[in-house]
Amino acid sequence: MPRARGKSDRRPVVVVGYDGSEPSRAAVSLAARHAGRTGRVYVVHAYELPPDFLGWPNFDQLLSDRMDHGRALLDAMPLAGNDELLETEYETELIGGPPAEAIADVARTRDADEIVIGSRGLGRVRGLLGSVSHELLQIADRPVVVVPAAAARSARAEARPRDGRRDRPAKA
Repeated sequence: MPRARGKSDRRPVVVVGYDGSEPSRAAVSLAARHAGRTGRVYVVHAYELPPDFLGWPNFDQLLSDRMDHGRALLDAMPLAGNDELLETEYETELIGGPPAEAIADVARTRDADEIVIGSRGLGRVRGLLGSVSHELLQIADRPVVVVPAAAARSARAEARPRDGRRDRPAKA
């Protein structure tokens, strides 16, 4: 649960990183549960800024492509099985730059109680090279909740009907 600070009537604020992956969808669901119906969730997608050496037309095109991709991810998010999110107040933030820094900056700006992030569990080599969750644990000035990939898979399996099929809408 989010930490309590200041006034007892303060609404919970949770910042969550989102990249469209299964662990990030699980993180959004957890963030929404932590914020509850009275809280607020800020969903952050950060995109890599193109290198300056590309020059004006190439830089602008690549920047536009990355922004469009990020906006499409955020726009489709409620349709990606994040039902809990629809029961709370939320905003999306699309930010250019390193993901961990962007998420930590939004958390500071929004005075978040905590940060929630999914971990893809890409293995030890990836851990040595660095990951968003690992970097956030190093730079964040507030609690960070990491949703492991195995937990995201487990949550998805529990959401399926017992016969293993997904629910389908009835035909009219």
